[in-house]
Order: sequence, then C-alpha cells, then structure tokens
Amino acid sequence: MKQQAVLRLAAAAASLFLLFSLAACGGRASNAADSSSAQTAPAEESYDATLTDTTTAEGSALSDRKLITTADLSLDVTDFEAAVAEIEQQAAALGGYFASSSQGGSAERGTRWAEYHARIPASRLGEFLDSAGGTGTVTSLTQGTTDITSQYVDNEARLASLRTQEERLLELLEQAGTLEDLILLEDKLTDVRYEIETITGQQKLYDNQVEYATVTLWVNEVSRQTITAPTFGDRVIEAFYGSLQNVVDLAQGAVILLIYFAPFLLFLALAAGLLVLAIRARRRAKRRSSPPAQNAAPNPPKND
Repeated sequence: MKQQAVLRLAAAAASLFLLFSLAACGGRASNAADSSSAQTAPAEESYDATLTDTTTAEGSALSDRKLITTADLSLDVTDFEAAVAEIEQQAAALGGYFASSSQGGSAERGTRWAEYHARIPASRLGEFLDSAGGTGTVTSLTQGTTDITSQYVDNEARLASLRTQEERLLELLEQAGTLEDLILLEDKLTDVRYEIETITGQQKLYDNQVEYATVTLWVNEVSRQTITAPTFGDRVIEAFYGSLQNVVDLAQGAVILLIYFAPFLLFLALAAGLLVLAIRARRRAKRRSSPPAQNAAPNPPKND
C-alpha cells in the first residue's frame, strides 16, 4: 500500500511538472512573439518616417533653389509713344522698376528706338513679357536661368563659421592679458568682420537677383509696311521716297560742307586774286621797261 501511494504521488508530481513546463514554454513563446512584433512595428514606423522626411526634404530643397532669371525681348512697334507708355506703366503695376533706359532716333523719319533694363519680380515675369509683347510684334525672345544654390549655401556656411569665430575672438579679447595679444586679436577680429560684411553683401545681391528677374527690352519704331507684307506699289513708292530722301540728304550735306569750307575757299580766292594782280603788274612793268622796236627796212622791189 505504501509503495502504491508513493507511485501515485510521483505520478502526480510528474504531471504537475509537465504542466508547469508547458506553461512556461508557452509564456516564453508568447513573450518572444510580442517582442518580435514590438520590434517590427517600430522598424516599419521608422522606415515610413524616414521616407516621409526624405520626401519633405527633397520638396523643400526644390522650393529653396536659388535661380537667377533673365530675358531678352525685341519688339517692332508702329505707335512708339503708346508702346513705351504701356511698357513703363505695366512694369510699375507689377512691382518692377527700370535699372536704366535710353531713347533715340527721329520722330519725323519714324526711326525712334528705346532700350530698357527692367527688374521685374520673378514670379510675374510671364505677365510682363505677355503685356510687352502685346504692344507690337515680337521679333526675338530668349529666356534663361542660372542656378546659384550651391554658391548661396556655401556662403551661408561660411557666414556661420565666421560668426562663430567672431564670438570666440570677442571672448578672448575679454581675457587678453597683454597689449600684444590684444592687438593681434583685434586685427584678427577686423579681418573676420570684413569677410562677414563682404559675404553678407554678396548674399543680399544674390537675394535681389533671385527675387527680381532682369529683362533687356528693345523697342524699335517701324512703318506698318515693314510689319505687313508690302505690295509692289508700296515698294515702288517706298523706293521713290527713299531715293528722294537720299537726294535731300545729299543736298543738305553739300550745303553743310560748303559752309564748313567757306573760310578756306575765301582765303584761296583772296590768294588767287592777289597772285593775278601781281602777275599783271609784273607784265606792265616789263612792257614799260622794254625799248621800242626799230622800224624794219623796206623790202626791195622785185624785178619783173
């Protein structure tokens, strides 16, 4: 009986040990699964966050690019005054200004011209070109951009480094113990501040060039026949008037040339007159000083 009781207790203990072992294995497996799931989820979230940050950085980099925009526009216009007034008014309306301008030519001949160097907000360059092109006939149009992003970023990094140097030098100046150290530190600080001002000025110039596009605009006054295809009669009339104008120009040039040389011609005429008078006076003197000619002997009579 005692042996059977011992066997039953041993069997019960073995069963309990087996149950505890299975429970422990299941718990560890569950913990491992939970740990694996916990590790996988943050990794996926980290990947998604990295992808989102990369995409945002690329978009930000594209939006922060520093581009200098330029355009060259040439126009032929028949109503010169109206075209020029419209161009100037439109530039002001768009928030731009003219860095320089010049005009020339003849209103009577219809050969006036104007040249503008306009600064137009880069975001409104298309509006200005469309408006200016509508005042006449566009004979040429070119546009271009220059990417200065790398130069701009390099300047910003250089400025940050120089400002750090400036702060460090100011701290050292407060701790300078000798006059020699003080002079050396002040000289170095002066150099650093000069570089800061130079690069800052360059950055301001870059900012202005990026914000405002530069437009070189030529406006040429022409007759309507040069814009529309002329007929044969128009060409004949234009050739006649052109030839007549050349004759007038030649006559005017001859008169101006004559007036220009008038003093020289007057001097030459006076010299020539004095020379003629001198020659005549000399001839008269010779005639008076020469002896009278002897009478010639009569011819002997001829014998028949």
